[in-house]
Amino acid sequence: MHMIWSDDLNTGIAEIDAENQKIVHYLNALSDAHESGDSAVLGTTLDNLLDYAVNHFLFEEHLMAEANYKYRASHEAIHEMFAKKLADLRGRHSAGEDVHQALTSMLRDWVNIHIRQEDQKYADAVGQTIEKEGGQSWISGVVKKLFG
Repeated sequence: MHMIWSDDLNTGIAEIDAENQKIVHYLNALSDAHESGDSAVLGTTLDNLLDYAVNHFLFEEHLMAEANYKYRASHEAIHEMFAKKLADLRGRHSAGEDVHQALTSMLRDWVNIHIRQEDQKYADAVGQTIEKEGGQSWISGVVKKLFG
C-alpha cells in the first residue's frame, strides 16, 4: 500500500520538506518493485535510498550545526543508526534475502516518528537561522557549499 505525504509532516523549511518527501517516494517505489517481483529494481532503489539518506543527513546536520541546535548530537546519532540499518538491509538484499517487510516497516516508522516528531524539534532553530542569515540565498549557499 502506498504512503501519501501529509502536511502535518512538513517542518516549514521548504528544502527539508522536499527532501523528506523523497523518502515517501522511495517507500512507494520499493513497494512497486516488490509487487512486480523485480529484485534488480529493488536493489537499485535501495542503493538510491542509501545515497539519498547520506546526502540528506549531511545537509540537515549542517543546518542544525549552523543553528546551534542543542540536540544535534542525538539527532545525528539517530541518522547514523538509520544509515547503518539501510546499509545492512542492502547487504542482506544483495545476499538474496527478502528484506521488503523489514525495509518497509523501517521507512514507515521513519516517516511517522522521525520526520513527524524529531525533525519538527529542530525546525524552529533552523528556521530562525535561515531568516537571520538571509533566507533562501543562505540555503542556496549551504547547498552549493556541500554539494557543489
